Amino acid sequence: MASLTLFLSLQVAIASTVTHGLNEVTEKSITVYPRVLESREDDSEKVLIVHDGYSLHLKKASILARRLLLRDVTKDGVIEQYVDGTHYERHLYEDTNKKASLLLKPTEHGDYSITGLVNFTHRIEPAKLRERSSSRRAAHKIVQIHEIQGSCESDQAIDDQLYELDGSGMKSDTRQASLPEVEMRGAIAQAFGVELHFISDYNHTKYFEGDKDAHTYYVTLFLHSVSLRMDQLTPPVPIGITEIQTTSTDNESYVHLWDNGDLIGNETLKVLNEVVRTDRAYEKADAVYMATGREMITLIPGGKSSYILGTAGSAQACTNTKAAVGEDKPGKFSGVNTAAHEIGHLLGSPDDSKGEWGDCKTEDGYLMSKYAHGKQAFTFSNCSKNAIAKFLESTTSDCLRKKTNCQILSFPNKALKLPGHAMSGDAYCKLFYSGFPRAFFLEQFYAFLKKCKIPCLVEDKRTKKPRFLTTLAPDGTRCDQHDRRRVCKNTICV
Repeated sequence: MASLTLFLSLQVAIASTVTHGLNEVTEKSITVYPRVLESREDDSEKVLIVHDGYSLHLKKASILARRLLLRDVTKDGVIEQYVDGTHYERHLYEDTNKKASLLLKPTEHGDYSITGLVNFTHRIEPAKLRERSSSRRAAHKIVQIHEIQGSCESDQAIDDQLYELDGSGMKSDTRQASLPEVEMRGAIAQAFGVELHFISDYNHTKYFEGDKDAHTYYVTLFLHSVSLRMDQLTPPVPIGITEIQTTSTDNESYVHLWDNGDLIGNETLKVLNEVVRTDRAYEKADAVYMATGREMITLIPGGKSSYILGTAGSAQACTNTKAAVGEDKPGKFSGVNTAAHEIGHLLGSPDDSKGEWGDCKTEDGYLMSKYAHGKQAFTFSNCSKNAIAKFLESTTSDCLRKKTNCQILSFPNKALKLPGHAMSGDAYCKLFYSGFPRAFFLEQFYAFLKKCKIPCLVEDKRTKKPRFLTTLAPDGTRCDQHDRRRVCKNTICV
């Protein structure tokens, strides 16, 4: 069978047969044995080879305030502790081109424990069984991030809609911004930045079982991935974390719950903003974001709807109503895009529509669309960029220029550039569907590649009959028979 060359910058995708709902996700993963190459110059640069054909060029990242406040709201009051932010981000690395946010922690065996996001669609974590390869490298698993289905609110009408993952390619002139490359050593201070106070509600907090470090590391990775999305704005508006707040009591003053314990989104935003307005603990933050581990609902005539992911006011950063709320399955990074969407509202972007900022259809599925899981869900539309740029010119946004707690930096990237690897379509199908006796790439179904899906034919172990399955195409996969320059990037043929 003829093969199709796939230039892989992302080794992993998840079968289209994966099922998921609002409360449970059936996860499938690929086991890999990552290898880290150190730069000879210094420890701020590394190359992570997750698997042959999949590498990340990493540089040191920064997002935490040097004097980071950890707050815990308990039944007996608030416990506050200032810690060294540089300690918690000492293992934080990024690949701004492939949108990776990773913690690389050295282990006693001479390799690394790797946790975080390998891009906007997949995460990595150590395998629980702790098996090792023949070269003694520790096993890790890569899993697709399943965002919860639903819609996001602003201070305007709620739209209960659903994103589609399928669709045509992104326009070729859509900008995929990255942090600036510089020749000098050191770092570049950004002109704007959001100093954020992050809150985990009770249900979000209890997942971490009192492990302060695990919670802090998760929030660091979560908001770093949000910040990578904000880098595509002009000018960039990166996130800086000044406070991380946990909630160890279910008697929370900043939530409004339904009788069954669901979180009422618009009512919670009201009480949270009131707490933010009256409690001096929040006054220095440019914005406040609360992640909830509860089911989020909105009240409708005759009942409730659970088809809501987040809510925020429009252009409210730097004001007394600077809070936003969004769902997240803790440990899964399912709410990262929701957080970026709601922070986008705080920075002045409305939901995409035809109007003052241009003719941007919500059906195009950009990050500020009313839908979730849009075909361009990781990218701000030109309308959103224009609206946020205008907000940054206003006096309301002055606090975003005065970074008193976080020096938000862009580090130079001098990481070693490795030559790319190639893998045939057959080899990729066999690798991904290794649990099946046989797997082949279906070259005659090339139309799927235009949608950044890889078509595979596998043999069912039980029935011995063929099954047709597709996976999301890795970044770098060629997706146009007639134009070899077009490749998949974040599931879009560009």
